Amino acid sequence: MQARKYDVNVYLHGVAAMLEKKSTRIRKEEIIQAALDVVGRKGLRSLTISAIAATAGMSEANIYRHFKGKDEIISAIADFIGSSVMGKAATIAAGSRRPLEKLETVFFSHLALIAEHPGIPRFVFSEDVLLAHPDVAQTLAARINSYVETISGIIAAGIQEGEMRQGISPRETALTLLGMIQFTALRSTVGGLPGGIADEGKSLWQNFALLLR
Repeated sequence: MQARKYDVNVYLHGVAAMLEKKSTRIRKEEIIQAALDVVGRKGLRSLTISAIAATAGMSEANIYRHFKGKDEIISAIADFIGSSVMGKAATIAAGSRRPLEKLETVFFSHLALIAEHPGIPRFVFSEDVLLAHPDVAQTLAARINSYVETISGIIAAGIQEGEMRQGISPRETALTLLGMIQFTALRSTVGGLPGGIADEGKSLWQNFALLLR
């Protein structure tokens, strides 16, 4: 009977540990989202622990319980962007859909993420990141290179399967696609898209798809 009680206690302790771990993960995600929100609204130079805490609706002490400081949060933002944008593209590329559909899904999922998190392009192309945080810049560069390779692979498969026309370069076509995304994000940031990212993306994709065939 005593052994049974011990097993229950062990089980409850394990459940409590799992809940605590989950809570920590959720809190970290909330902090990263808040940090991206600050960057999207005010730029990276306005990213302070105080601003993050106010946006997340928590105390500065709570921020420090999950991150050692601003530099660690900046690294976490880079990891989030890598997983959300580049990681998702890799998942789409590994799926069973046709190459052109995969490419379309990558394009619109990237634009949707930018629409949800305007801080992403501001963070990626910020000189404050590139100059003050070379390790983060290096991580982002590696992720972007991997992203280009992933998209290039989709395009190469489309050419091989006859869904995209012969003669186009997979890599340069991939860079063109990313250029469309980047310029759309820039125009959105400066308020140059009255119709929004979704409408602009739809028009761009329709034209781009015609060029691929």
